[in-house]
Amino acid sequence: MKNTLYIALSRQTSLWNQLDMVSNNLANVNTAGYKGVQAHFTEHLSRSKTDEKLIDDRLSFTHDFGIVRDFTEGAFSSTGNPLDVAIHGDGYFVIETPQGIQYSRNGQFKLNSDGMIVNSNGYAVLDTNNNPIFIAPQETQINIARDGSISTENGPVATLQVVEFDDRQKLRASYGTLFQNAEGNNMTPVTPSVEQGMIEKSNVNAVVEMARMIKLQRAYENVQMMIDTEHSRRQNAIQAYARAGGQ
Repeated sequence: MKNTLYIALSRQTSLWNQLDMVSNNLANVNTAGYKGVQAHFTEHLSRSKTDEKLIDDRLSFTHDFGIVRDFTEGAFSSTGNPLDVAIHGDGYFVIETPQGIQYSRNGQFKLNSDGMIVNSNGYAVLDTNNNPIFIAPQETQINIARDGSISTENGPVATLQVVEFDDRQKLRASYGTLFQNAEGNNMTPVTPSVEQGMIEKSNVNAVVEMARMIKLQRAYENVQMMIDTEHSRRQNAIQAYARAGGQ
């Protein structure tokens, strides 16, 4: 019956979406500051529109409920680069992009040709005054203190701006490890606890994600088998009806 196919296809769609997210998690297992995602699904009940006589005419479909991002802190890794910074606990770096101000946990920073501190995409890292941070060419001894203040052999330069949000789940993934804030989600400047010469690694567990992918693939194949079986049943029923009508 058609209802069986509709329900199976809704399940396949949800499994495909989950597989896509798991694949993206695995692709970013080595991306600094990346936060893994999972899809959440719920049951959606719909009235049957067929003429079938059912005890309960409600059909149960799989419905995409939303995406939940895992914002737990990833492990730290030493890089030896004095411009790399990792945040302990809460907080996001503030990055100026062509699409506006965005936020990230990825502290892989460098100097561009103008001496400006930028992220891996070449976008400016902002200080507490919402200004880009510049290091003079002759300044080679860069120190970043626990509170994010930057200094060189010539004295203080600026302080990294770090902010936190009322609801992290309202942050929208933008590009790479960048996030955009949602309207109405309050943002608050915080005094961070940062570590120089370190980066926060992806919080994705590759073993867990691989196991999840295998489980999802098997579930997808099982649903496909059910669809194929239902298709064969309907074909056999049609052929039997045709033979009966020809007698």
